[in-house]
Amino acid sequence: MIRIAAIGDLHIRTTVPDGVVGHVADLDRRADLLVIAGDITNHGTLLQAELAAELFRRVHLPIVAVLGNHDRRTLRRAAFCKTLASGGVTVLDGTSRVFDVNGQSIGIAGVGGSGGGFWPLEGPDTLSRKACQRLAVRARREAARLDNALRELVADTTIVVTHFAPTISTLGREPVAKYPLLGNIELSRVIDQHDVELVLHGHAHLGNPLGRTPGGTLVRNVAIDVTGGVVIHELQTPTRFAPSSQAWMRPETHA
Repeated sequence: MIRIAAIGDLHIRTTVPDGVVGHVADLDRRADLLVIAGDITNHGTLLQAELAAELFRRVHLPIVAVLGNHDRRTLRRAAFCKTLASGGVTVLDGTSRVFDVNGQSIGIAGVGGSGGGFWPLEGPDTLSRKACQRLAVRARREAARLDNALRELVADTTIVVTHFAPTISTLGREPVAKYPLLGNIELSRVIDQHDVELVLHGHAHLGNPLGRTPGGTLVRNVAIDVTGGVVIHELQTPTRFAPSSQAWMRPETHA
């Protein structure tokens, strides 16, 4: 049994709220890995990254993250990621990482993603054609980077983390007019071409926690406004005696 702790959209500003500190307290007793689905900071400043690094030094677990649109406001991305690394955070950006947990290899592929819309598989676009074309270029590029990361990944269990949503099924109460800005279907197309057990994303603060890609891959929106805190996913990993066993998940929210 592998326990994945996940959270997103902390939006750290001038201080780390006590409530956020409480969310990560004693995680080493409750989980095997921590995944952060972007928007760690609110403005992408180095000061905010330093506050985040101080927070994550309290977590004695492997930590992986992707950058959200707010993090990408930084003018010094290399220094920003280096500062997060000082707190034990590995930033995935079209890359992957494999961890050995309880004798199983857990592979995590990550990309920030982008908007772009979900037409035609999951509904019509609502932006102008020119705006959609501009978003579509970036959507395809980010999806291609995720595809490369997954192709290079060899692990018993594979997890994908993005900031932007790969499906409308986790967008919940978000206005339909915002859908093209919240994610894109190209990410789902890539995910459904690979053997992915679980997708974690953030960004959709008014979304709902659970959904699936058009191909049926389980998706979780872990934005803190949706979950109320860290969510623990328990994944049943495959074994030599049950190679076709399905991964399952029992979410548990800790405020």
